[in-house]
Amino acid sequence: MRGRLSSLLENRPVAVGLALRLVLAVALPVLLDDGLLLRGVRYTDVDYDVFSDAAAHAACGRSPYARHTYRYTPFLASLLALPLRCEGTQGGLVGAVLSTRYFGKILFCVADVVCGHIIALLRRRGRRLSRASGYPGGGPDGGGKKWLALSLELKDALWWLYNPLPINICTRGSAESLVVLLPVLATVAIADMYETEPAMSRRWRGARPILLRACLAGVLHGIGIHAKLYPVIYTVSFMANFSRQQQQRKRMFAMDSMQRQQHSPGDVGWGHLLSVEMRVLEGPKAYYGSGTDTTFPWRHPLRIMVLAMLWVQRLFFTMSSILFLLCSAGTVAGLTYLAYYYHGQEALDEGLLYHFGRVDHRHNYSMY
Repeated sequence: MRGRLSSLLENRPVAVGLALRLVLAVALPVLLDDGLLLRGVRYTDVDYDVFSDAAAHAACGRSPYARHTYRYTPFLASLLALPLRCEGTQGGLVGAVLSTRYFGKILFCVADVVCGHIIALLRRRGRRLSRASGYPGGGPDGGGKKWLALSLELKDALWWLYNPLPINICTRGSAESLVVLLPVLATVAIADMYETEPAMSRRWRGARPILLRACLAGVLHGIGIHAKLYPVIYTVSFMANFSRQQQQRKRMFAMDSMQRQQHSPGDVGWGHLLSVEMRVLEGPKAYYGSGTDTTFPWRHPLRIMVLAMLWVQRLFFTMSSILFLLCSAGTVAGLTYLAYYYHGQEALDEGLLYHFGRVDHRHNYSMY
């Protein structure tokens, strides 16, 4: 029995994680909210009541901000209002699932499981790349001391799918799982699959896949920022990541070209592609003239400024990073305009500007 249970947890983590969440999302509110087990102890998050009431307003054609304390994107209420607009779902199991009491929680649980599945896939991919590059042990949790003698598949699932913290958050009716899902999907779009491709296929693909992934990641990142402001802190890191990928691809193409011309690989590299930056950093005589010190220019503010400007340009101002930034900003601006178009100034005041002036230190949006 124990072996079968262990096999189920390792081989079916998505199904087990989803089933566990759905059971808890249905059973615990019945036991606690309805007072069957403990009276006065509530399991459902109070924000879920706010979501449900706002969805009811949206289903009736009213503004979701008619619900006091609803200070989120209006599209969340419209999403939760979808089953209320469907006819013929008032009875039976389907009606119970599509009711405001359970529909949002089921949606949040599914989003949470998708997040966990993506995290597990990224960890497996990291191990494959580590083994391919000769990393001892094969990457994340693949080497070193064994803890609790768990399999790698079970460790991957424990990071999120079997983690009690995200399970508790999504089953209580918090929309954080949806907010987390968007940055995670953006990370997947950004993940450099280029390293796993055969050398011959890499030579012919060019920069087009990077630009396509930059657009996709920018749109997803923009949706995440519109849904909740905090993913904006990842923007600079994402731009640097795309720039690094583009520079690495440019370097690899240059190395292939030089090898075909029977030049040694040492003639090509970061110093060849970023020759100006390298020369500013190393300070050779060829760039600054004879008699120039070749150490880092601590005592030369102008040279340090030039070096900083060159590296900022290399890290952030490539075609892919700029395209990512434009898609992100365009998506945020477009969604914000739609919210303003349908709900007026109230959408800006309650859904965005309120969070810059609140003094409640217990929430992530507080600016104090």
